[in-house]
Amino acid sequence: QSSSQSSSSSSTSAAFAEALQATNLLNLLSSTRDSSWLRKWDRKMVRGLPRHSRDCMDMAGKLPLALKALDAGISPQELLVDSAQAGGLHSRGDGSLVASDGRAEGIEIKGAGLKRRKKRTFAFKGIRVRGTDWKHLFLLGREREPEGWSSASDVDGCIWLGYVGRDRYKQALRKAGRSEREPQDATVTPGSTRSWLGGAVEWVRLKDLTREWWDRKDPSVKSMCVETSIKAKKKIQK
Repeated sequence: QSSSQSSSSSSTSAAFAEALQATNLLNLLSSTRDSSWLRKWDRKMVRGLPRHSRDCMDMAGKLPLALKALDAGISPQELLVDSAQAGGLHSRGDGSLVASDGRAEGIEIKGAGLKRRKKRTFAFKGIRVRGTDWKHLFLLGREREPEGWSSASDVDGCIWLGYVGRDRYKQALRKAGRSEREPQDATVTPGSTRSWLGGAVEWVRLKDLTREWWDRKDPSVKSMCVETSIKAKKKIQK
C-alpha cells in the first residue's frame, strides 16, 4: 500500500509540474504553435486597453519580463511565469524562480507606467506580503508605452527592471513604519533613494539585462555566497 501511495504521489507531482510548464509564459512565447496567443495579447496591450488601464493587467509586467528573459538565455525550466491574469496554478504568486540546485522560490511581478508629470518615476500598486510566499519581487516600469508587445526589442528600450528580495522589502517596510498586513503602494525612481522603498531596489534597464545579472538572483548562488562568507569569517576569527 505504501508503494502504491508513493507511486500515486509521484504521478500527481509529475502531472502538476507538467501543468506548470504548460501555463508557463516562457513556454507559450517559445512555441511557434501559440503565435496566435501572442498576437492577441500584442493587440490588446497596444490598442485594446486605455493607457492607464494597462497596469491593472498582470501582463504589463509579466510579458516584458518573460520576453526579455528568453532573449537573455533564461530557460522555461529556470523561470516560471504564470500566464493567468489571476487565480492561476501559482495561487500565492506570479510564478517561480528555480535555482540551479532545483529549489523553487516564488516571485511577484508588478508593472507600472510613468507617474503623471514625471520623467522616470513609477507608481507600483498593491504589493502584498501577507498571504503570499514570494521571495523575489520584480518591478517593471515603463518610461513610455511600447509600440509593440511581441518581442524583447519591442519592450526593452523603454522599460526599467527593479528587483527586491523579500527580506529587504520587509526591512524597508519596518524602517518606514509600514504594515506587512496591508497591501502597499510604492513610488520609486531608478537611481533615487528618496521614497520608502527606493533604497531597497536594484535597477537595470531591461535592454541591459544579462545572464550574469540574472544568475545573481539564483537562490543557490546566494546560499553559497553566504556559506563562503561565514567560513571566511570563521577563518579570520581563528
